[in-house]
Amino acid sequence: AIEEQARQLVVKAVHFESQVHDLELQPMPGASAEAERELVRCIAMLNSVANFKRKGRDDLGCDILDSARAVLRRHRQDGGHGREAAHILACDIVASYNAICAYFRKVGACIEHVDPHLCNNVGLVSRLVDWEETWEIGARYVRSAALLDAVCDLVAEIRAAQQVVPELTTMCEDCDVELFLALPRIVMLCFLADPLNKRTELVRSLLPHRFGPSGEGNSNAAFMKVDLELKALYDNYKETMRLLGGTRDRAAWEFVVRQAVLGAEEHQSRGCDYPSGATRAVADLFRSLERWSLELQRHCPEDWNQCSAVLVHCLTGETQNKPPSKFQV
Repeated sequence: AIEEQARQLVVKAVHFESQVHDLELQPMPGASAEAERELVRCIAMLNSVANFKRKGRDDLGCDILDSARAVLRRHRQDGGHGREAAHILACDIVASYNAICAYFRKVGACIEHVDPHLCNNVGLVSRLVDWEETWEIGARYVRSAALLDAVCDLVAEIRAAQQVVPELTTMCEDCDVELFLALPRIVMLCFLADPLNKRTELVRSLLPHRFGPSGEGNSNAAFMKVDLELKALYDNYKETMRLLGGTRDRAAWEFVVRQAVLGAEEHQSRGCDYPSGATRAVADLFRSLERWSLELQRHCPEDWNQCSAVLVHCLTGETQNKPPSKFQV
């Protein structure tokens, strides 16, 4: 009886997936959405029971899928210029959902082969791992419009940095260890370059204790208050850029970007045309920046690891891990 009860979780999911599939062919207002919500609840319950490889979260809801579909609709309507990162993350969410739906359609014909110890079903676990990973990212970065805008903005800035420092492209493609030293420096440098831009929301999400509450009902960075140490870092950045030629000087910006990517020793070995006072200021700035990049990584390592994985994934454009093409129960 206990074994049959465990298997019933899969049977229930197969039932709701069949309902969703049928309603897609013959739409009924409201019925399709309700069936899909029930299906997602079943997936979440299965995930909590069978997904022993990850957290087994049961709190990832249909609103994540709705947000992803909204992003894809917007992409189709306006071409998605400058929002390629949003398109990649939304596609991941929809693809993992479609993959587990396809699993339910196939397993429905051989339900007797489902091991009642659900974690022993390799195909089911593989799809749940993919589903939880992509939907967990969606819960944080796609469901929140402000964070999604911040990711898109930052990815665009990093792509621009790749044009300045081609080595950064190679680092991303190879997932070189040097990338994960440079990436937090780049994130903080981009924040300092324009702290009133959308990208600030990402830094605020990673270092919430360094920011005051946002304005009344408005999370725009312009309404945020930073602490004194972060303000001092920003003042240091402005003064350093002034010595290099000004915050709007393109050559000055490219100089500090190369420093962030290559590190002080490698960059300085290539020489520069700036006076010694300016280069000393740059060295001082990057000593301070290094401390902040460490805080970015260490304040909540899990959040930073997820963030860095998202950025690299969006920069390389590679698809997330897919379940094996051969069907397995």
